[in-house]
Amino acid sequence: MSKFRNWIRLKRNKSLMIIFFITAVAIAISCVNLSKTSHPKPDPEDQLIENKAEENNSKPENNEEKPPKTENKPKEKKVQQQVPQFQASNAKDYQQMYPDLYCTRPQNQINPDKTIFLTFDDGPSDRTLEILDILREKGVKATFFVTGNCPLAKGKAIMKRIVDEGHTIGVHTYTHDFKKIYASVNAFLDDFYKIYSLIYDATSVKPTIFRFPGGSKNGFNKGNYRELIAEMTRRGFDYFDWNLSAGDAVSRTPTPTARCISNVLNASKNCRHGVVLMHDARPKATTVEALPAIIDGLRSQGFSFDKLSNSINPAAYSLVKPYR
Repeated sequence: MSKFRNWIRLKRNKSLMIIFFITAVAIAISCVNLSKTSHPKPDPEDQLIENKAEENNSKPENNEEKPPKTENKPKEKKVQQQVPQFQASNAKDYQQMYPDLYCTRPQNQINPDKTIFLTFDDGPSDRTLEILDILREKGVKATFFVTGNCPLAKGKAIMKRIVDEGHTIGVHTYTHDFKKIYASVNAFLDDFYKIYSLIYDATSVKPTIFRFPGGSKNGFNKGNYRELIAEMTRRGFDYFDWNLSAGDAVSRTPTPTARCISNVLNASKNCRHGVVLMHDARPKATTVEALPAIIDGLRSQGFSFDKLSNSINPAAYSLVKPYR
């Protein structure tokens, strides 16, 4: 009986050990599966991105001197900083152009009361000769802002007659090509110097005054007119706009004679002094026809006449567009 009990006890112990072992194995397997479920195998593409990130982060320190982002930012800053430097360089360059293109402005400039300054743009031409005849007959001095568009020998001869008869000759640019001359300050100076030299060669006179084609502010120089004015003023030259106009540049066809006369005389009634814009290019026949009546009408309003010079203050004459 005692042996049987011992055998039963032994069997029970073996069974418990087997159960314990099986349970332990089951628990271990469950843990492994749980671990696999909690940490899934990474996607190959994600792993590739992760590996590249780790690779970039693990580069040696001496490679950090040329990182792409850091390299690009300074370049952008340099471009921004070079813009004003480039403009300043241009300004310095054109100020060094043509060292003989300077004149002296009087310290005191005046505006004579009840005085009219007749001015003619875009010549010389055959119309200029006709205008000179009328001015001589009427005993009037005027101002001619000339270009280089006339045949050379003929143009020089007319320029010389302008000066010889006591009128003022001023610069209006050589080409009268708005797009070309207003492209930059350098371009304006190139053109200006060419007509300035031609005038001096023809007349032995160095002009001190000029007129911007289209006026000092127009659609072609709206981006740089301040710079142009500042540079020409710095060189001692004075520019003249106008406060009266014959309106003879309103279209390609000539403005009627009567309209040219009324444009000037109706507006001059409200002026104490004035600069009259007219043109002596070859097509301006009606301007020539209107000129005697304009002179007589202005005289009847109590005006006298004079020619422009740098002794006259140009600031008094506000720009009036010749287009109506």
